[in-house]
Amino acid sequence: MINRRSVRIKTMQALYAYQSSDTQNTGDFEQYLIKSIQSVKEQYLFILLYIREIANFVEQDAHIKAKKYIQTEADKQFSTKLLSNTFIQYLNNNEEFLKEIKKANTQHLINEDEVKAFYKKFVTTEAYQKYKDNPSEFNLEEDQKIISFLFNDFLLEDEHFLEIIEEAFINWTDDGLLVVDAVREAIKKSKNELAFHIQKQNVKSKIDELTKFGKDLFYDVIYKKDEHIKLIEPKLKNWETDRLAVLDVLILRMALSEFLDFSSIPVKVTMNEYLDIAREYSTPKSKDFVNGVLDKIMQELKAKNQLNKTGRGLL
Repeated sequence: MINRRSVRIKTMQALYAYQSSDTQNTGDFEQYLIKSIQSVKEQYLFILLYIREIANFVEQDAHIKAKKYIQTEADKQFSTKLLSNTFIQYLNNNEEFLKEIKKANTQHLINEDEVKAFYKKFVTTEAYQKYKDNPSEFNLEEDQKIISFLFNDFLLEDEHFLEIIEEAFINWTDDGLLVVDAVREAIKKSKNELAFHIQKQNVKSKIDELTKFGKDLFYDVIYKKDEHIKLIEPKLKNWETDRLAVLDVLILRMALSEFLDFSSIPVKVTMNEYLDIAREYSTPKSKDFVNGVLDKIMQELKAKNQLNKTGRGLL
């Protein structure tokens, strides 16, 4: 659901915000970082809940049609099959999921009028009509197929839905791919029960571990600034660090923190990660610049036996 690359980006954003502020109080920015990491889980919960709410609207629609004074034949033959969909039943009854959405207060982000509008549009699709008209009940493969369509081909292709997520979660641009993959996996792997990632202890531990990694990196970059600048400046040709792109210097300092103080992360991993981040988040020339400076520093640290790495292959 979340990985170290995502945490590096979030840490970079927190460091950039801290560096751009007038305050020396790191606490607010630490909380911003933690909330940003936890936001991945909240986005995951939000999408699962949205899928559930669209499907559950079938029940309200059935009540509306049943109360009509003059019912059409279509009203009389109205199908509530989607409500008994296996995956939707898991979302309606899984205790861990219900506990998590309550704890995250996810429900308040759901607008009932928008859910109704999506439902009305969804039930007109050819895929839904075929699903509804198929007489088989509790067919796991068929149930997963229609939910996959609802998520992949209906919601993710709807610009308004994406606007809703982006408005609710400022980190969606960075986290979207991770969250989408996690939702797809939950749909695909929910066989005899909901494949709810968060309920697995290893996922909880992973989020805690990555949160600690982000906090440690955040503070290490701040407290080791002078040490890092002393390593960076000699590698610059006729450039002072204050004349470089702010993000480039920040990326270099983060990489140096990992070189020197994160003994279990291989040098090659650190290099590749920050080159990708520089390419994606900084200037067009940043990747080559960061690569050149980091390579020189890495060779110097290696020659002086100052790369703090433990374990085979980490250099």
